[in-house]
Amino acid sequence: MGIPGELGPILIGGLVSAALYGITTLQTYVYFMHYAEDASTKKFLVAVVWVLDTLHVSLTCHILYYYMITSYGVPTSLEYNIWSLTTSFLVNILMVCITQLFFAHILYYLCRPHVKWLVTTPIMLLVLAHFGFGMVSTVLEFVNNKISVLTQIRFYGVTPTVATVVLAETLITVSLCILLYDSGSYLAFPGTKRLVNTLIVYAVNRCLLTLLVAIAELVMTANENHAWLIGLNFIIGKLYANSLLASLNTRQYLRSLGSGIESAERVDAIHFADPANSSWTEGVRRVE
Repeated sequence: MGIPGELGPILIGGLVSAALYGITTLQTYVYFMHYAEDASTKKFLVAVVWVLDTLHVSLTCHILYYYMITSYGVPTSLEYNIWSLTTSFLVNILMVCITQLFFAHILYYLCRPHVKWLVTTPIMLLVLAHFGFGMVSTVLEFVNNKISVLTQIRFYGVTPTVATVVLAETLITVSLCILLYDSGSYLAFPGTKRLVNTLIVYAVNRCLLTLLVAIAELVMTANENHAWLIGLNFIIGKLYANSLLASLNTRQYLRSLGSGIESAERVDAIHFADPANSSWTEGVRRVE
């Protein structure tokens, strides 16, 4: 008896997830090697993300082993959620929320004082909504362990969970691009303006991949294609974890990029090193 075709997308998602976990581990190692001077809270954040990602890949391995080895030749096994599958959804929700709150935190310190809450409040509300809908979906999946429950809760559970991710991700990216462009318009140094443009490209690239996977999840939910929905869900949490780690690990490169044109002080002045240590207006004054 061959392996059921429904397991194909789940296997593909699991393999891609394992590869992305390797990148997460590498980025975590690079972070602790090169940013030992960072605040303990930031180090704790990186450690939590790595631990959650490690837990998630362990759950993924258990899921694949159960469906492809333990339950091999038992077609009815595909009709039920195993506990590790539902738990992996919960871990993903936590990783997405942590990452989006991290970028909302950056936006808060990049914004002008009078628009800080105006920009970040909608993002935080969407993140909270994502967490709420995600928790409802997870609890219902634990209560009813049939795969068909994903169809039953798609309108008030799965779809809102994914939709809030898409909206929050779009808001974060658009806000970052607008704020970076606005701050760059006050700068007189062409080199620093090029650095701002580089950061805008990074922000867009960071969003595109996660946004495409989230939209694909929405499509799979609408089409009731549970196998591809599960496979994509294996991947999306790791994309968020890597986007957070990449944003931390590129700071040194961006400083070196700017130091060849202006002084490191001027680069730091527009928050590319650590936005939590100063305000947007202070950065503009220092540049001027």
